[in-house]
Amino acid sequence: MQFLFGLGPSWGIGGSSYYYDAGYYGCGAPGIPCRYGGFGYWGSFKLTQEFNGHFSGNASGPALGVLLNEEFGYRRFGFVIAPKFTYDIQPKKDLGLYISPNVSLGYHLLSDRWNYYNGAYYHYTNHAANLQFGIGLKLMLDDRWIVWLQFPQFDMSFGPRYGYGCANAPGVYCPAFFVARLNLLLGGGVSF
Repeated sequence: MQFLFGLGPSWGIGGSSYYYDAGYYGCGAPGIPCRYGGFGYWGSFKLTQEFNGHFSGNASGPALGVLLNEEFGYRRFGFVIAPKFTYDIQPKKDLGLYISPNVSLGYHLLSDRWNYYNGAYYHYTNHAANLQFGIGLKLMLDDRWIVWLQFPQFDMSFGPRYGYGCANAPGVYCPAFFVARLNLLLGGGVSF
């Protein structure tokens, strides 16, 4: 069994055109910089926790676990919970280094607040599916402690959108919610 904790940036790299309307949101068109901070549009700072166990009973091979992410961005908070599959490959038996391809598919709750030109704040909560996949490195120290690095990992959320211009009325068009990001996470953990 392993418990892993980490943190790091999650850069926004794409999404649906609804969120990338440069004329309204100021992001996405050539020469128009993103005004939402250093992480790019829909980027954030993430905390991550993972609890997993290997089928083999040791630190290598396939593992199944639970992934939790908390994200903090420009006027928003997000939470992800997902089952995660990891396959830890040990390239050299005498070395506690593992290459760890992984994938997770789960639930993403995103709560955002906007301040429009009239000074009013609008608050929306979105429910989406979240898909994350990538490759990480784990280093085992003293057969117990773990230091890990998640290479830039693809992180995509997609689902129905609620918010500005959307209503629960016939004939009102609400575009789909889609956001793509790259995560770079670093952390530690313990194996028991």
